[in-house]
Amino acid sequence: MSRRKKKSLFTRKKVSKPKYTIGIPADSEWKTMPDFASFIVADEEGNQHRFSIGETAFILPEGVLPDKLHHPTAYWIGRIKEIRARNDEDVWVLVQWYWSPQEVNSVIKSFDVSGCGQYERIMSDYYDYVSTASFCDHATVMRYDERSIDQEVFDSDDFFCRFDLEYRARKILPNITRTACCCGVSYNPDRDPVMHFCPRPACCAAYHQECLQRPTQRLDAATRARKFIESWPDTDEQLSIEDLVGSRPCRKRRKGPESSISDPLEELPEDLVKAAQQQIVKGVQSGGVVGNVKAVVAARQLIYRSLLEGSLPTDWEDKVDIEAAIPSKRKSSPVFVCPQCQSLI
Repeated sequence: MSRRKKKSLFTRKKVSKPKYTIGIPADSEWKTMPDFASFIVADEEGNQHRFSIGETAFILPEGVLPDKLHHPTAYWIGRIKEIRARNDEDVWVLVQWYWSPQEVNSVIKSFDVSGCGQYERIMSDYYDYVSTASFCDHATVMRYDERSIDQEVFDSDDFFCRFDLEYRARKILPNITRTACCCGVSYNPDRDPVMHFCPRPACCAAYHQECLQRPTQRLDAATRARKFIESWPDTDEQLSIEDLVGSRPCRKRRKGPESSISDPLEELPEDLVKAAQQQIVKGVQSGGVVGNVKAVVAARQLIYRSLLEGSLPTDWEDKVDIEAAIPSKRKSSPVFVCPQCQSLI
């Protein structure tokens, strides 16, 4: 999968405060100011950048000079909710803030920043009026649902958001225990080398390798690969490949002697089967922040449905990213069992 080209933040000339600016608007004044759908900011080279309602932006923190480039994590990030102006030179934005983990910890002491990545931000319900003179560039913050089997992949240096902050209630949503490992510690994509993911509907959870138990029974490579496939994302039932084939209606079963097909998987494309046989992992040494969850799950779902229905869609290659499921440089991991459903992961 090709890597998206990163856009650098632009710099701006160091300017004095506009002479017509009279300070941050009060709520009562804000309601009387004319509203706009967008505003324009010029960079140091005179290029114009338009910001619109609903977009997310990098915002210059107080005391940081606008004429120098800083690491992306040094900037504040906010979502543009409203734009109003006193005049052409005095334009203000109602910003909904993304908070850093450290900022959240300053109001919720129990929030563990060690479980967060450096590019992680928390969407808050806290708003401020911010001058357009503080806007530096457009930003993208990817929404990351750790329990989703359809989570889009993003790069390790993309900003992402797993949690929301209810500021007045001093509450984090969803509850961190819902997504944390069985040890209670959240996944840190900057620190954790390997997290093993179970795709069963009742599980959809990832675990630190050191928190998992090895299978009690010794399994050969072929059996392990088959057991990985049989950790179906579509059902919590412990169904084997043969169980699925046997459950087909008679009219969907292939004609001919039963012995003509020794293994139902032999009828399927080799690349698809190989993708489905992979362990589902993520982490510093295991495919990045999101890992291969979506790709391997898609492969197993295709096999599950084809075994039930007796046919594979002709466009199956458009439905699964084989390269993402089987990265070339990943080291093989030991085999473990899911602490909830006991499936091989």
